[in-house]
Amino acid sequence: MEDRQKLEQMVNEINQLQQQGETIAQQIEQLNISLNDIRTAQEAVKGIKGAAGKETLVPIGAGCFITTELKSEDVVVGVGSDVAIKRSREETEETLKTDKEEVENLIKSLTEQLQKINEYITQRRPEVERLMKEQGVQ
Repeated sequence: MEDRQKLEQMVNEINQLQQQGETIAQQIEQLNISLNDIRTAQEAVKGIKGAAGKETLVPIGAGCFITTELKSEDVVVGVGSDVAIKRSREETEETLKTDKEEVENLIKSLTEQLQKINEYITQRRPEVERLMKEQGVQ
């Protein structure tokens, strides 16, 4: 009877870890989307260096652009809660660099957690399979 309880406990533990792993994988996916957005913004901000007073194309969506003249290199940056502030191009580049590093570190940390979970599951699976076989569970 003790083996049966151990088997149930191990199966529950593995199921919980698999769910946790799936959640982490989804978080990593969302962070990668954010990282791509940051990289795109970094390239755009770099692209306006020295462009004040010149015509440029601004994407408006669906592959469409409008021609406009940049009056300055300042960038309006969202800071949360539908609030945006004007920052210099240099300040914006620094903010984006910091944001990128934070997201990259978070992705690294979550990837390490996911790897540990997967390694643990891989280590425990043979014992679970052995107990299942002994208990006649398929």
